[in-house]
Amino acid sequence: MSDLRFHVCDTDIGYIGVIVTDDGLREIAMPRPTHEAALSDLIERGAHDPASKKELGTIPAAIKALVAGKPPKDGVTFDWAGITPFRRAVLEECARIPAGQTTTYAELAARVGRPGAARAVGRVMATNPWPFLVPCHRVLGSDGTLHGYGGGLPMKEKLLKAEGAWPE
Repeated sequence: MSDLRFHVCDTDIGYIGVIVTDDGLREIAMPRPTHEAALSDLIERGAHDPASKKELGTIPAAIKALVAGKPPKDGVTFDWAGITPFRRAVLEECARIPAGQTTTYAELAARVGRPGAARAVGRVMATNPWPFLVPCHRVLGSDGTLHGYGGGLPMKEKLLKAEGAWPE
């Protein structure tokens, strides 16, 4: 059995793949238009066996809730393997941004004790292994506009609108 196991969640914004390990959620892939495309993406990332319902726990429900603009009911255990202390601090702080609220890259940098590291925070957000659950879509440019998102700016805007954090 592979150490990396997969599951594909059918959501309102597409098929979202997840990879789990014995230590928790390793990765969430951006939505794909078909189940097959999502599955192919997960296999390319090294996940070759399906995850059991027990291993997945609340992950699918949490992703579906967040995509719909609602907070998940239960927490998810993350697999932090390979995450540096700076990246972890930024990701943990990003996870604290409440639904319906936004912050900037610079503000996030200041919150982790690294004022002036907005670009480094932007890079962490660009490589966020857990989009949706670690809501990098809630982080904006210093001018309050949408900047960079792996799923594209229209998806970032859609997620923020679903939470009531972006004007209609």
